[in-house]
Amino acid sequence: MCIKKWWKKIFVAICLLCLACAVVVPTMVVGNSSTSKVVIDAGHGGLDGGVSSKNGVKESDLVLVLARLVGERLEGAGVKVVYTRKNKGALVGGKFIKKRDMEKRLAIIKRANPSLVVSIHLNSYKDKSRRGMQVFFGVEQSKGAAEHLQEQLNNHFNEPDVGRRFSVLQGDKYILNESPCPALIVECGFLSNPIDEQNLLSDTYRNQLAEVLCSSILSFVGE
Repeated sequence: MCIKKWWKKIFVAICLLCLACAVVVPTMVVGNSSTSKVVIDAGHGGLDGGVSSKNGVKESDLVLVLARLVGERLEGAGVKVVYTRKNKGALVGGKFIKKRDMEKRLAIIKRANPSLVVSIHLNSYKDKSRRGMQVFFGVEQSKGAAEHLQEQLNNHFNEPDVGRRFSVLQGDKYILNESPCPALIVECGFLSNPIDEQNLLSDTYRNQLAEVLCSSILSFVGE
């Protein structure tokens, strides 16, 4: 009789433990997925090609590829991703006016109400030896996210490839200043540098960069 009661108590305890696991674990995963939203902004587009290399490689084309790679990884991790542009076209029709383009991007950001905005760009400089990746922020609320992302880019790319670490820079840019949430511009290399250009044209390199950007973004929005 005592043995039966003892086994009954064990059975009830196991059932309660299984029920607790079934309720708690899925709730945690769904909660993370449903509350995290990130805007990925591929810079330029349409008639605005951004900077270009001497070989005719356009910034607007490469950052669109990078934006898709980062966005797909974030979506795979359960994050809701909103893109400012998903093709090579401009965001606004008619004659290209930069202000209208920026206002359209800001409208998308405000409508999305995300945790973070990451605008992906490429750099260019008259000194062809200049290389590396750098993160820009506008207002103080974005500085922590910028430093976090810059640290990862330094660890994985700047220090091993370029031989130096970069600090974040404060930039007076429309998207950075006007976004209602932390917003960053990530300059993913210099198209004026032959090595950076070659790297950015490599599928392997772009996927590595997308992985680092994705993991950095996830760790920030997870906080």
